[in-house]
Amino acid sequence: MDWIRKDRAVWGSRLARQSGAAAMEFALVLPLLFALSYAILVYSYTFVVYESINYAAQQGAEAAVSVDPSVAEGGGGTSSYYGNVTTRVRATVAGALGWMPEGQRTMSIGANGSDVTVNFCNIGGGGPPGCPAVDTGGQPLVVRISFPINSIFPVLTLPGVGTIPPLPDTISGVGVAVLP
Repeated sequence: MDWIRKDRAVWGSRLARQSGAAAMEFALVLPLLFALSYAILVYSYTFVVYESINYAAQQGAEAAVSVDPSVAEGGGGTSSYYGNVTTRVRATVAGALGWMPEGQRTMSIGANGSDVTVNFCNIGGGGPPGCPAVDTGGQPLVVRISFPINSIFPVLTLPGVGTIPPLPDTISGVGVAVLP
């Protein structure tokens, strides 16, 4: 029984000496673990937003094709047709991004999609930025959405590591369709 007391005394003193080392290891590893966890969270959300705005832009471009050019509301002709297409595109984009919190959706597409850029390209090719340079056999339409991703998450600066996470200021989604 005497050896049990000696064994407890030896292990007890070793554990007492180890408690300070464990605290130091934890203090060194915790910032790296936090930075890694934060970066995973931010990059995951950024990826979801990126895919969502690309999907919404493509859905908006596809919705533009469904507007009938022969039915111009109000008798406005071509300008009314372009207005109808723009309205349909913006409503579709707003619906596709309905899952986002209101503040983030408003930052990216404005109120009810008013900040969604809808560019009608030249029929023979060229026109506003993003338009095809060649003739596509119809009138191309380019839908563009910009999302200011850096305004969502705070940027952390860790000594020896740098900025966490390194992200662009904005991410953009683009959809293209050819109107009849």
